[in-house]
Amino acid sequence: MQSCKRCRPAALAVTALLALPALPARSGNESRSAAYPLADGLIEVVADFSENSIYWCGAATYAMGALDRPGTDRLYVWQGPAPSSARAGEKSVRFALRPPPDAGPVTSLTNDVTMIGNSLSVAQARQTCNERTTSG
Repeated sequence: MQSCKRCRPAALAVTALLALPALPARSGNESRSAAYPLADGLIEVVADFSENSIYWCGAATYAMGALDRPGTDRLYVWQGPAPSSARAGEKSVRFALRPPPDAGPVTSLTNDVTMIGNSLSVAQARQTCNERTTSG
């Protein structure tokens, strides 16, 4: 059997590609939100579309990155979806690393951002970055 001289470069290229390590697919929510610091330590998160996990992801990413907060700290909802002060015409959710005044304890286990005082640890909120969401 005679080898094909023109086929050799293609075969080498395929072999080289197979030898590369597999890279994880980027499917997280990090790129779907933006966080903005507000007065009194509040964090305003604007999301591509209204989905609880995207707001939590944005708050956690900001807390861990910009504020260098540990995963054990807690994020609290201060204001549910409302007009953004950072980006006109868009909705946002406001968070802080302390409970809002006059908010009673939230005893349900949910990531609902309409519940004022609802909280997740920064690590739990960061996990929402891995949740699959759909728009629409």
